Amino acid sequence: MENRKKSSFLMQGGILAAAGLVTRFIGMLYRIPLERTVGREGMGYYSNAYEIYNIALLVSCYSVPVAVSKLVADKEGKGEYVNSSRYFRYSMIFSSSIGLVVSLIVFIFAPQIANAFEYPSSVVPLRVLAPTIFVFSFMGVLRGFFQGKRTMVPTAISQIIEQIFNAIVSVVAATYLVNAFKDTNEAAKYGAAGGTAGTLAGAFFGLVFLVIIFFVYRKQTAKSQPADLTGCKDDSKTILKAIILTMLPIILSQTIYQISGIIDTYMFSNIMVKQKGYDESTRAIFWDAYSNRYKWMYNVPVAIASAFGVTIVPTLSAGYSRRDFDGIKTKIASAVKLNMLIAFPAAMGLGFLSQPILMLMFGHAEDELGPQLLSLGCMAVIFFALSTLTNGVLQGINMMRKPVTHSFIALIIHIVAVYVGLNVFEHGIQVMVICNMLYGFLVCAMNWITIRKRLNYKQEIKRTFILPAICSLLMGILSEYEFEILYSYTASYAVALLPAVVTAVIIYIVLIIMTKTVTEEELLAMPKGRSIVKLLKKLRLLR
Repeated sequence: MENRKKSSFLMQGGILAAAGLVTRFIGMLYRIPLERTVGREGMGYYSNAYEIYNIALLVSCYSVPVAVSKLVADKEGKGEYVNSSRYFRYSMIFSSSIGLVVSLIVFIFAPQIANAFEYPSSVVPLRVLAPTIFVFSFMGVLRGFFQGKRTMVPTAISQIIEQIFNAIVSVVAATYLVNAFKDTNEAAKYGAAGGTAGTLAGAFFGLVFLVIIFFVYRKQTAKSQPADLTGCKDDSKTILKAIILTMLPIILSQTIYQISGIIDTYMFSNIMVKQKGYDESTRAIFWDAYSNRYKWMYNVPVAIASAFGVTIVPTLSAGYSRRDFDGIKTKIASAVKLNMLIAFPAAMGLGFLSQPILMLMFGHAEDELGPQLLSLGCMAVIFFALSTLTNGVLQGINMMRKPVTHSFIALIIHIVAVYVGLNVFEHGIQVMVICNMLYGFLVCAMNWITIRKRLNYKQEIKRTFILPAICSLLMGILSEYEFEILYSYTASYAVALLPAVVTAVIIYIVLIIMTKTVTEEELLAMPKGRSIVKLLKKLRLLR
């Protein structure tokens, strides 16, 4: 029974992780024509507008899916099905009200916000993004509702739909606006605005899908809804209080992380202007390398950790209400190990193959900064994968304030490190990469200590961290060597990189099987575990 529960939890996480990878892949694809359309300067304005938009989204309703899923799962775990529906309805009203207010604030005060960050050209893309916050306030509640029901399929499909429309509209709108303003010096900022229009369009179509699925689901389950086991019916004051107390810690922890990005933007821009004399265009190009190459690329594999961080909250919340500590520890161990099995090779792959990956995506043969940043900061994949997952664990075991506290402490240290680094060292953008990794490391370290103390939990180290790291390092070295050989003969990044990546995956799988990093039992508990085991036995890698 426990194996089935663990497999179900990992399966749902796997579904969401797969959707995350698909959306990131689509994102990688559409950013290639988008950047070539709006230019690196335009992408700098695009990234800056996104940083500001993300903090507004986090403050208003980004935490809604996790909070609603936790509340719904908790009430249904106790058999309070009437309360579960009431919490959902009140969450919708609460979230949409806040989303509307924040959308209006961002739209009206966009000039003042953009000027504060020394990026006045980000005003137009920021105003285009503003209505997306209101759209997401509805979409987030619907996603949280389905996640609380322990199904990630609607969320996963809506994310893919959202990204498809985002990609299409972004490229089309950016191309149209760049051509419309090509004879002016405003082409870059309007091209960036076209890129952000895709975000709004994607969110709208993702919401339409979720609304349709929600009404279909309600119609199908209307007659099969279990009888309420308690007869409990919380009053409005109790419901709103619970919603606020659940959302607030999640908002604060996520907001603090996003604030680090905003503060980074502000400090980098101001110090580079006032002390080192860089103009807006040059700073935008530097920030493009940091935000659209380094940060965006390492966040692709981190999306997997985010998926398991989302799915683990309602799962642990239900287990914690039953005081099933053994089950909780088993799920944590499984989620951490699966994340590390993916995060380590992803980090090494980005580190060793940074130049061909970025060249294949973005071109710019003369650009060495992007690959340098990605190689320097590839370990961010490990730190942020673990910090994201452990944030979910703490939220699931009702330690909602701890991620806030840990994020705040890490932020203070991060700010000091950024300020000192930018003033002392000439290469400021490299400083940003190192300080970004420092932030992720501090959060995951503090989270880990807290989980260990609260649950008397000890994570297995050798097969969770040490062996995956060694196997990944060997994989990275061999894949880079193979790429160099192939490139010397073909002189083509695409022709040399793709076989190197395929070989790297095969090498890593063989190594983790040969070193017994994963066992047959663990493979069976993973998504599609039986198919994986069957294939490995056919290949004589498992006996």
